[in-house]
Amino acid sequence: MTGTGRDHAFQEIRPVQALQMPAFEFTEVRGHDDVAEHDRRLEEIAREHAAKAASQTALVLAPPADSLVEMSLDLGSDGEELLADARANARDGRHDVALEQLEEYLRPAPEHQEARYLRAYCLYHLGGQHHLKALRILRPLRDEPVEADLRERISDLRRELRRRLTPLEVTAYTGTARSDPLGALARVEAFLELAPEEGTLSYLLALGQSRGGDLEEALDTATRGAAEADVDQEQVAALARRLRLALLAPVAAPAVTAFKAGDLHRARGELFRMDPRWRANMVLDDFDAYLALLVDHPSLTPPAPRLPADRTEDLYSLIAESDGQHAAVLMQTGRADEAERLLAHVLSLVPDFPWLNFLYAACLYRLGREPDRAAACAEIARRDPAIAQADQLLEAIRGWQEAAVINPALDEYVAAMESVRGEVSADRLEALRKRMAVLERGLPALREAARTERGAQVVRELGEAIGQRLAEVTDAMAVHRLYEKYEGIMSTAKGGVSDASAADRLARSLDGLAAEIKNTRRRADKGGPGNQLDELAALVTLRRTELDRVTAAVRVSDLVRRFNQLAERQSEPLARLRAAPSEVRGTLTAILNEARQLSRSAKGTLDARDRSLLDELIGTIARTLR
Repeated sequence: MTGTGRDHAFQEIRPVQALQMPAFEFTEVRGHDDVAEHDRRLEEIAREHAAKAASQTALVLAPPADSLVEMSLDLGSDGEELLADARANARDGRHDVALEQLEEYLRPAPEHQEARYLRAYCLYHLGGQHHLKALRILRPLRDEPVEADLRERISDLRRELRRRLTPLEVTAYTGTARSDPLGALARVEAFLELAPEEGTLSYLLALGQSRGGDLEEALDTATRGAAEADVDQEQVAALARRLRLALLAPVAAPAVTAFKAGDLHRARGELFRMDPRWRANMVLDDFDAYLALLVDHPSLTPPAPRLPADRTEDLYSLIAESDGQHAAVLMQTGRADEAERLLAHVLSLVPDFPWLNFLYAACLYRLGREPDRAAACAEIARRDPAIAQADQLLEAIRGWQEAAVINPALDEYVAAMESVRGEVSADRLEALRKRMAVLERGLPALREAARTERGAQVVRELGEAIGQRLAEVTDAMAVHRLYEKYEGIMSTAKGGVSDASAADRLARSLDGLAAEIKNTRRRADKGGPGNQLDELAALVTLRRTELDRVTAAVRVSDLVRRFNQLAERQSEPLARLRAAPSEVRGTLTAILNEARQLSRSAKGTLDARDRSLLDELIGTIARTLR
């Protein structure tokens, strides 16, 4: 009888894929002149206005009333009747007839406000090219003192005309701005004069003017547009702020340079010596106040300016916008290390500038350095809604942060499982169990490090895999101990089974091992080491069957030996050495009973030789006892 080896096969070594560093393509570069923005925004603005025009419902204009205002001139009863007829015809939809009457009426009274309004009203209903003419008629009325009811009607009609005409003008500008920039600007400027409330037109005109290099004219356009616009006012106001900063940057450069060098007093002196035409500006006033604050409160970390958010943004832009543009160019030309050094220095001066924080976060991300600092900078960048890529960058950084923490745990898991490839020993299993236990204790920290749903999913899958491997290791170690016990039991039979007592001891050991295997199989997890336990149980059963045959043969030999010993004793020549007849009979009866019992119980385990020998023994004793 011999023992056997055993193999422990674990489930997949790599249960989850490692987290990949999310992709982020830095594309956002801005500048005060907005040349790039001009080209980028043209089609976008055209699409927005086309969609807006399609989604808006046409205004239902009230029909002309019998009389809106008192006539400014006394034209006599004929003139009054002519105006009344024109009102009636306009109200009844006979706009061409009313238009002729109004033109006749206006010849002697060209300033009559109601008649001018009615004329524009009729032109509006005639449609087509008449719309632009109607808007041109209404333009002076916008600025004239007019009775309230008529003013409301003028405003409604102008708003409807603007709604219809402005998208057409934006589309025309978009189509010709690149091929005929001067012609496109002239057209949009002419229409803007008719509809100064349209902030987008002021925005486009100022952009085009700045693109042509006339920043002062562009600033005037944007400033006037921000003051008069009732549509898209915020957009043109923001452009005015940027253009103002673009004009201030060169003249404020000496003061900014002194500030960056740490010479605060010289910086204030440069502001004091500045041309009064430029010095009378809120941004420069804020800069001077900030310099005074730094002088009074020296610190390694500059305090935040005591200003509203928009003015703080303007101050930071004046100080560091040019550095941000330079850093962006460095990043886009593959010199991220240089950009990082520049941004780190400037951020020490303006730590809360969202734009610079965005650039620094993108730079650190590209370099693969300091993920926590990059995330903090991206959070600051998100405060500025104008930075379109801030949310995307923060999401990428969060993925990078969690990958930096979670992936080493995945690598350790894979390395631990690789250590038990091939032959497995008890020592290797114990080492694997310890490594998995360490990983399991680290799961709370990994869960805390997960910043995205994908990261949380990977940690969950890793936790499940670790739990499965620990269960498998426990089962494998139990199987290993059972095999070792089996081999220990079988080692006692290497020299064979010499007698029935040894056979009984071996049988009890094998029966005990079979019970342990059964209990272990019952406790093992579903999908655990069932096959290995079944193989060991079958092996024990086989050894037990072999042992039953050996035991039966040993007992036959033992019975024959006892019979032969009794026969030899009775053949002694000296009577005193022979047993008494009653003792002989009793011994033979005991041997006969044991032989018959063995014949019944070991019917399937005796080979032919032992069966024949046992039958012969039973027959001989039975004949002797008759």
